[in-house]
Amino acid sequence: MSVTVARMKTDQIQHGTQPDDGANFKGGIFIYAEPGVVFQGLVQSLERTFPDIQVNLSSKLAEPEEFDAGVGLVLIHADFVPDIADCIVRCKMRFPAASVTLMMDEHSSALQQFNSLFDNKQIQGLLPFSLKLDVWLAVVWLLLNGGDYYPSSIIRLMEKTSNKLSGTANSLYNQPKGNPASAWPVKTLTLREHEILQLLSEGLQNKIIADRLALSVHTVKVHVHNLIRKLRAHNRTQATAIYRNSMDNHGLKPFDATIVH
Repeated sequence: MSVTVARMKTDQIQHGTQPDDGANFKGGIFIYAEPGVVFQGLVQSLERTFPDIQVNLSSKLAEPEEFDAGVGLVLIHADFVPDIADCIVRCKMRFPAASVTLMMDEHSSALQQFNSLFDNKQIQGLLPFSLKLDVWLAVVWLLLNGGDYYPSSIIRLMEKTSNKLSGTANSLYNQPKGNPASAWPVKTLTLREHEILQLLSEGLQNKIIADRLALSVHTVKVHVHNLIRKLRAHNRTQATAIYRNSMDNHGLKPFDATIVH
């Protein structure tokens, strides 16, 4: 991810910034979260700030085949969703014209996954709850106008923790042979994730993997995000490195991708 670009985007959001009359908004706002006092208050603030935009708050997503092109921005409460990657896929199918942004705690344990989603352009923004309301509304204005937002506070946090995360990953690679702990991350994967990880290690792209396993590309993306999270890796390249290390250190055999589930 370009830290410089991310900082430039952040620097455009100043305290007290309000959308001007010439704003070219993409459409309405859909908030996927558990209705409650906090989110009801945010909806009211959005409606006061953007009186011409329809704002909907719901804890349910309609079936993906029911498209809604009138929504320009989807805000997802990350802690409300058990499977972020799958939820994003469903939202993109449900709202094909919308940008997708995660509302989250900037100290969330899943921050690395959120960062990966932003890097891979699966989402257009990360919106921490720690922002002051006027800045929060200004970020929504930017997102409605087709911009991206990655807060500088998360950039600083990621820079501080990157060395620790790298050290943890390296310790997985360098554990002595015969130590069961070094194989533990791979053992947490499902059979389908083992299949996909093996094909990733062969350098295959999502589209080819989907064709090989008779899956949709979206489904493969969901599995890739899940296995990266389970292996505590930064990206798919590091995930395949952990896989190869487990194969070498423990004499594991390649998974048989021809098995029908």
